[in-house]
Order: sequence, then C-alpha cells, then structure tokens
Amino acid sequence: MNKSKFSARQITYIGLFVSLGVVVNSLRVGSFSFGGLPIIMAGYALGPVLGFLTGAITDIVAFIVRPSAMGGLNPIFTLTSALTGLIPVLVTKLLGEEYPKFSYLKILIGVIVGQFLTSVVLVNIFIDILYAPGTFWIKFGHSLTKQLIQAPIYAFLIKSILEVTTKQINFRDLR
Repeated sequence: MNKSKFSARQITYIGLFVSLGVVVNSLRVGSFSFGGLPIIMAGYALGPVLGFLTGAITDIVAFIVRPSAMGGLNPIFTLTSALTGLIPVLVTKLLGEEYPKFSYLKILIGVIVGQFLTSVVLVNIFIDILYAPGTFWIKFGHSLTKQLIQAPIYAFLIKSILEVTTKQINFRDLR
C-alpha cells in the first residue's frame, strides 16, 4: 500500500482554504476582490508548499464555479494563483520570521512583495500578451493602486486570524 504524501488533516485544511477562496473571490466590493486572502492565509498557516497547492486548486475550482470572461482555464493564471500562496510566506521567512510568530510588518512586506509580483506584474503581463495588447501600463497602475490598499488589510487580517486560530489549531503539525 502506498503512503499518501498528504495527511487527511492537510487535505481537509486545504479544502477549507480552497472553499473560502472560491467564496471570497465571488464577493467583490466594487473592483476589489479579497480572493487572494484565503490563499495567502493558507500559506502562512500550512506552509509555503501547501499554500502553493491551495492557490492552484482554488484557481481551478473558482473557474469551475464562476468561469472567466476571458476564455478557458489558463494554467499561466493558475500558476500566479499558486504563487500567491507561496511568495509572501517565503519572503516573511527570509526576513527571519517563523510560524507562528509572524510580525505585522514582516507579513506586510511579504504580502506586498507577493501581490506586487503576482497581481500587479505577472497577471498584467499575461493579460497584455494573451488578451489585450498594449494595456499593461494602464492595468499596472490600476492593480498597483488596489494592492497598496489591500496589502495592509490582508496583513492585518492574517496577523489577527493567526493569533486567534493558533491558540485553537496547531498548524505546525500540518506544515
């Protein structure tokens, strides 16, 4: 019998974060979507590898639930979603923080770097190349403005949620 690479608890928490990501992504406040928050949260709670996996699965399930107006499921955008769960945690770890003692400032830096690379740069490069040539700088400015507003909110929510949940759930066993 082959041993699974993932435990039942890991799969359960990935499923929980994927579900939250799909639901939250469907709820928008104007042009703001907080769909990345559960993905980033999964990275901080479960570790960068499971955060990466959560991001990829969230993108696929979200597409099934609410297909994109820009065409079919695109693995390039799935990769950016996966990187959303990976990069912030890696940056925070590079700054010397370890689970569960993440400071707000280092979470904020991780979120800013991650969201800048994924939501501001990569997504807009791919949209420019694949769907709307010549729109990169317009979309870049719009995305940058959104992320400058969202990043501090994400960091605050991640820090607050981790402080509460780590008292009840030992995510360290899942990492």
